[in-house]
Amino acid sequence: MIAAIVGVLVIVSAALLLMRFRGKNRFPWYEFFSKGRREGFSLKEISFLKNIAIQNKVEQPQSIFWSTKQLDRCLKPAIQKIYAEETMSPEHKLEMVGKLLDLRTKAEFNLPRYRKKIRDTFSLLPRQKLVIKDRDFGLFVSWVVEISRKNLVVTQPAGQKASGNLNWTGRKVLVSFWRADDAGYEFATKVLEQIRHEEFPLLYLSHSSSLERNQLRKGVRVGMNIRAQFYPIEVVKAQGVNKPVVSKRGFMGKIIDLSEGGCCMLAGRLLKKNSRLKLEFDLTPQKRVVAIGVAIGVSKTGDERVQKIHIMFVRMGAQSRHNVLLYVYNIFGEREEERSDRRAARSSRPASSTVSSTAFADSNSRPTAGVRGASVPHEDEPSPDE
Repeated sequence: MIAAIVGVLVIVSAALLLMRFRGKNRFPWYEFFSKGRREGFSLKEISFLKNIAIQNKVEQPQSIFWSTKQLDRCLKPAIQKIYAEETMSPEHKLEMVGKLLDLRTKAEFNLPRYRKKIRDTFSLLPRQKLVIKDRDFGLFVSWVVEISRKNLVVTQPAGQKASGNLNWTGRKVLVSFWRADDAGYEFATKVLEQIRHEEFPLLYLSHSSSLERNQLRKGVRVGMNIRAQFYPIEVVKAQGVNKPVVSKRGFMGKIIDLSEGGCCMLAGRLLKKNSRLKLEFDLTPQKRVVAIGVAIGVSKTGDERVQKIHIMFVRMGAQSRHNVLLYVYNIFGEREEERSDRRAARSSRPASSTVSSTAFADSNSRPTAGVRGASVPHEDEPSPDE
């Protein structure tokens, strides 16, 4: 009798373990399918993503629709497989890769760090860069030194001639700053006191609890150091109609940061605010970017002959956009390769061969060789026409 009971218990236990094992390893097809449909994928594309998730042994397959960690595990093999698929048309490949990269961007900006905003100046950190605007004096740059209970201590504003001779005490100013991985902020405040120290001149600003949050970042921005060619776009009147024409004369610049929506480029003083340009650069030997952009801002550098041009992309082909996003999210590890190559180049470069930052300072005197037609052809090249 006891042996029979023990035997039944063993069988029941084995059955329960088997059911639990099967349930644990059963693919959550319904959840995966419904989430994929909500993200705009077709049934065939969802089946493709399912196979990628299984091949990469993702514990929760549906998490590839919201987890940056799981997405990054699957994006590289998925995109490689898409590019290698012979039965898929080029248009469908671009569309599929575009959907995956859109999914990656959406997952990125759902991370908690992009949702944490600050409400007052007590949350600022030392070394935060500030732009101070005075109605009479103009624009200046300052840096946070200390945040005390009573006031905000910043360096004396600089950036204009005779900055050190200005009397700031009692002035009402508008302060703006960019908070990393967040957005731009702006607040009005008053200068409580000015410390005229020979080595460390400071301002004491009153705290504010009325921070206005604006300029929310729409794309991840990464630092870089890549040379680019740019061609100014001129408006020519032909037969009574204004038509944008890309200049045949190209100039050199250096891109120092990049996102899907734009970039910051060091160049000479040729371009002004609101200037339009065509931009060409290679992220890798296989990844070329061609875009039409507009200079939404120009700022100074330490060299009077070089300026920072803040460019917003207004037209960009699908392949160029994919190349930028693949680089920004480092899907193929190209940014690590670039950094290691740069370190190797610096270690092997003789001290006398260091390139000066003024190598491209005067854009007017340093055009690139040839004309626009001599540039590398690009199947995805945008037109300057709006």
